[in-house]
Amino acid sequence: MIDFTYRTYLDLLQYIQNLGYRIVCFRDIPRSGAYVILRHDVDFSLTKAVEMARIDHEAGLSSTFFFLLTSPYYNALSHMGRVHMSEILALGHEVGLHYDCDGFDRLSSEQRQRRISSQVACLEETLGVQVKAIAQHKPGQSPFREEFSSYLDAYSPPYFEDIAYVSDSRMMFRVPDLRAFLRHNPRTQMVIHPIWWNAEQRTRAYIFEALSCAIHAPIRESLQTELGAMEEFLKAFAASACNKNRP
Repeated sequence: MIDFTYRTYLDLLQYIQNLGYRIVCFRDIPRSGAYVILRHDVDFSLTKAVEMARIDHEAGLSSTFFFLLTSPYYNALSHMGRVHMSEILALGHEVGLHYDCDGFDRLSSEQRQRRISSQVACLEETLGVQVKAIAQHKPGQSPFREEFSSYLDAYSPPYFEDIAYVSDSRMMFRVPDLRAFLRHNPRTQMVIHPIWWNAEQRTRAYIFEALSCAIHAPIRESLQTELGAMEEFLKAFAASACNKNRP
């Protein structure tokens, strides 16, 4: 039973290496030998992504972090978003585009291609790096499966059908024995969502409640700052108007 603690995560990485497998990001996939592609989908939290990036770095590993530009939970293009993604790059990791298919039903194939290309270009310009890898967000819940041959597409056959695939989606690996699965599949893409992993075991409800607090706290603080600035402006405006009306 996986307890989703950082200690267990590190033990899993060590187990993979003890099997003689290389742990790689998408840009470093070898042409031969046994390997596990280590992929992190950043669905909810940039802060958690940075935590995971530091853990991977301290373990001597490089992994691929896929970021959404359309997330309702974080803004990758904000100042802090750029700071977090830049730190992940500085730790030696790879950044890729995580994209959702909302609205794809209203687009032609050519328009879908342009949409993804424009998001990749935005991410590249923001970070000053070339983005080679992309991964669809929630592919199991989408009726669309578009091929994007210009990129290393995580769900294209070489990385999803020709090799094994395992994910901790919804805080479940969905294999009876993860270590046995990896042992019997010397070429695997493994998806780890940073949101689920913590120093101590947490429930999904606890994780989402903590995430909600983390998201709303800076928004409340920012709105209070804006409100204070407005009130100061209105006081100054009223005083100025009063002075102008004096005989």
